[in-house]
Amino acid sequence: MDLELVIISLILVASVFVPFFIIDFSGKSGIKQMRNLFKLEQVKYNLKVTEQENWGNTFIGIDRVQKKMLFMKFLEAEPTIHLIDLGKIQSCEIESKVEIIKTKIKKDSILQQLNLKITSPGTNSFEGILNFYDAEGIYGEDFEMARAEKWKTIVKEHMSTMSAGKKAA
Repeated sequence: MDLELVIISLILVASVFVPFFIIDFSGKSGIKQMRNLFKLEQVKYNLKVTEQENWGNTFIGIDRVQKKMLFMKFLEAEPTIHLIDLGKIQSCEIESKVEIIKTKIKKDSILQQLNLKITSPGTNSFEGILNFYDAEGIYGEDFEMARAEKWKTIVKEHMSTMSAGKKAA
């Protein structure tokens, strides 16, 4: 009788805890796949990333020698990939969309979207929008403003000091 009780107890305990381990393992394998794709892109572009960061489904890294930044955001099936030559950047600014919600007591501001906007000068100019946070996404807000400020500073350190053009007197 005691053996049957032990077996039933083990089955019950396993039925409770095994799903947690399966879910935890499957989540880590998804992140591992994203990290491997990020590494493959580094090899593809011959980058030696000296500083990198990842949060949620977003990866960012910089090669300080080549002055290039790689940004990947995994949405649905295909990742969004931006390879940015920091030597050709004219400006880097943070764009945020905040919604103000009025309650009975006070007004609360809720971050809806946070982007790092990068532009380059010249005829072949481009504008890159690197999305750091979107309220519609699957991940919650987690220090994205500080993260965006950090990467803005890094980009500005490596930006070209080209003049925008000659100024008239």
